[in-house]
Amino acid sequence: MCGAKSKPLAFAGVLLGCLEMIFSANTAPDIPVIDQAYSKLSNSITVEWRAVPGATNYMLTAQDGDSFVETIVKNSPGTVTGLKPGTLYRITVRSINSGGKSQPSPFRKVKTGGLSKSYVKFWNVIIT
Repeated sequence: MCGAKSKPLAFAGVLLGCLEMIFSANTAPDIPVIDQAYSKLSNSITVEWRAVPGATNYMLTAQDGDSFVETIVKNSPGTVTGLKPGTLYRITVRSINSGGKSQPSPFRKVKTGGLSKSYVKFWNVIIT
């Protein structure tokens, strides 16, 4: 239907339809919406979002000032690991497909859990 033998004037509607199909197949997916983001551990944040039609992967980004960590996941929920304890992060999600990446979702601020006191032990060194 969209072959090379079609005549532009005679098949203008068909050509426009073909261009529209090609364009939509190579367009980045819509922007995801974060439902919730939370931290149960001191080094990670888990994010839940609504699925985006046509997305094949999602990029989670946790930003703390000038540094950031990105993680690619297949679906919700996803977890960003390797974070600093007791630190406030801005979390965003981007949907990905063969057409590219969406713009980032509106961010959510989440603080990673602090180190549990049960895991911190102080030692007094006595030198005689």
